[in-house]
Amino acid sequence: MIAWLREELKLRKWDRKAQSLRASYSADIHKAYVANDWDKRNELIYQSDFEVSEYEDEVAEIRSNRLLRRARRLSLPIPSKHDVGDLWWQSRTLGTWALTDVAFAELRRAVRLEEKERRDVWLALGGMLVSLLSLVVAIIALLKP
Repeated sequence: MIAWLREELKLRKWDRKAQSLRASYSADIHKAYVANDWDKRNELIYQSDFEVSEYEDEVAEIRSNRLLRRARRLSLPIPSKHDVGDLWWQSRTLGTWALTDVAFAELRRAVRLEEKERRDVWLALGGMLVSLLSLVVAIIALLKP
């Protein structure tokens, strides 16, 4: 629980830093746009994207690792980085790996389905237990004089 909270605080911190970086560059980008200085504008856009990508890549890695832990706990198959396909991408700034949006969505759907199936089993057992307890209470009530 504490590790999850620590990760969540880190995610929010990185999101805030990325937003503030984009905001700090937007005024300069707008000035270059108004001045029709396309080279300066493109340079600023590239520079802001590069700096923001450090934070966004870190966020993507944390979210992917969190989902992978849930999938491992449920014994679900995890896509390999070495398989042919577009399931993983590597950060160009940090060199870390994260699931692509498509792979993330598929794995999240599988995790949710497995968690729902396991929860349904416990709910069915709980319903049967309540029925049995009700039957016992009814029998006890009938046996009392």
